[in-house]
Amino acid sequence: MTSPAKSSTTVSSSAQRSLSAWSPLGGERFYAAARWVLIILLGVVTQFLTNGGLWPITDEIGPLESIFWLYVGFALVFTVLAFVPFAAGLVSISYLFDIAFISLMTFFGGERIVIFFPLYLVPLTYAAIRQPLSVSLLSGGLAAVAYIAAFVGWRRLIAPEALMTLLDYVALALRGSTLAIVPWVTGNLVERQSEVNRERVSQAQREAEQALSEAHAYRDQMRSLYRVALTLGSTADYRQVLDTLLQESQKIVPYRAGIVLLSSGQPNELYVAFGSNLAPGDLNRSLKMDTGLTAALRSSTAQVITSFAQFPSLQQLGSLHTCKAAALLPLQAGMRAYGLFVVATDQTLSTDQVEMLMALANYAIVALHNAQLIYDLKEEREKLLSREEEVRHQLARDLHDGPAQAMAVITMKAEFIKRLLERDPAQALAELDELSSIAKRTNYEVRTMLFELRPLMLEAQGLKVTLEQYLDRLRAKAGNTAIVLEGTDIDQIRLGSKVEGALFNMIQESVTNAIKHAQANHIWVRLRLVNNQMLEVVIQDDGVGFDKAAVLKSYERRGSFGLLNIDERARLVGGRAEIDSVPGKGTKITIFVPVES
Repeated sequence: MTSPAKSSTTVSSSAQRSLSAWSPLGGERFYAAARWVLIILLGVVTQFLTNGGLWPITDEIGPLESIFWLYVGFALVFTVLAFVPFAAGLVSISYLFDIAFISLMTFFGGERIVIFFPLYLVPLTYAAIRQPLSVSLLSGGLAAVAYIAAFVGWRRLIAPEALMTLLDYVALALRGSTLAIVPWVTGNLVERQSEVNRERVSQAQREAEQALSEAHAYRDQMRSLYRVALTLGSTADYRQVLDTLLQESQKIVPYRAGIVLLSSGQPNELYVAFGSNLAPGDLNRSLKMDTGLTAALRSSTAQVITSFAQFPSLQQLGSLHTCKAAALLPLQAGMRAYGLFVVATDQTLSTDQVEMLMALANYAIVALHNAQLIYDLKEEREKLLSREEEVRHQLARDLHDGPAQAMAVITMKAEFIKRLLERDPAQALAELDELSSIAKRTNYEVRTMLFELRPLMLEAQGLKVTLEQYLDRLRAKAGNTAIVLEGTDIDQIRLGSKVEGALFNMIQESVTNAIKHAQANHIWVRLRLVNNQMLEVVIQDDGVGFDKAAVLKSYERRGSFGLLNIDERARLVGGRAEIDSVPGKGTKITIFVPVES
């Protein structure tokens, strides 16, 4: 029983053949037109052979003319049938009648038999093109036999007296052989050309399918990028950012392992923060940065590797043991490097795949950077709130320990002096002198506190004059510690009001910490203009110093807005700060802030 698929194919093929056969100037219709060209040629030959007896038609018409007009009638009938679909089978074998008519005319053609030989090529060519190879071969043999029979019949029946040489028989045999092989040669040429055409069509179909597949792949990639952009643009959670990066990368490159390496906070160390298809134990594994990882992290483009020999750190990850190639994509925004995105596969990565992965990574970097900025802003807000609270408490303590107690003493002294005025005026005068001294000292402390909170003269007289007066006030508290201010060619330097205020606070914080904790003999404050673009401020002491690494480790637990937060404050005004300290060798703080042009 024929399957539906096969039946459908058969019907489709038949329909295609039918369309080809019955299309204008194609198949049988084309051959019907070619038959009329053949009739015209036969008419010319007949007119020549009969010395003009073909037209007009008379009662004494000869056999050659009669056969010609019968052939014309046959051509008319089959031309009409060529336009009737149900007569397709009969029309397809009409070329046999053409061979028969040509053979009859050859028989009655007499000595001019050679003239009819080329006319056989028209029906034989049609047979070679439209019929199977075996049928066309039989048709060629039939035509050869008919042609030879016509010649022999004419020789034996009509003109037995005509003399034939051996050369005539050889020529006859060659012409018959030619008719026999014409369908075979033509059919093979047509078949070969058909194969070439089919191959071209097949190649065109494959190219079209490949182009369509590439278009669909490109569409899917664009959709993937759109989804990534939409997802990453609506989240501030860096974990969701990296998870989306892994998911969408899997759609572009069916990787064996996807790994996101982020900084662990320790020098030259990364750790596996996220991953897909990770081996047991790989998640949260710490990796020391080797030369290959360092170069990949600092690069601005993706790096494709086919060997992990130059990456001993990556060889520690079990997820990569069976992988043959990997793409290392740096996750960095500006000067800030977050880590590496590793896409490992068991096949070669194409340039297009790497470019698409890099496009995804760039989207992720922007979202990651935005998430980091939001996180930093929240942290900064918390620290500013903590600092504000700390300042409030410090101000309350300073007011309580200083001016508040001094005012209580002044009040008590005033009451005591009132009583002394009646009993011992001389003693009252001495008490008044002491009261005046306490009031002056209290006034000085209050003014110093106000100066520290907001030095108004900073806006009026500039940074250097303000620092000179502030440090003069601090020297009274510094005891045996000498405070030295050094600055050349900075009187005309212009800083923004916010920059000046922030810089003054950073210097105040640094000097105050040095006085309280450094136990130093000297504190230097140096100001220097660098390249007319940056102001360099160095606060250095020769005190006890501290272990910076140990303080950094406990810094998050302490939650203080202290000395180590100076760099964050410097970055808020477009600058930066560096802190260097060694136990027993003092502390050096270097601050850079931009200068207004």
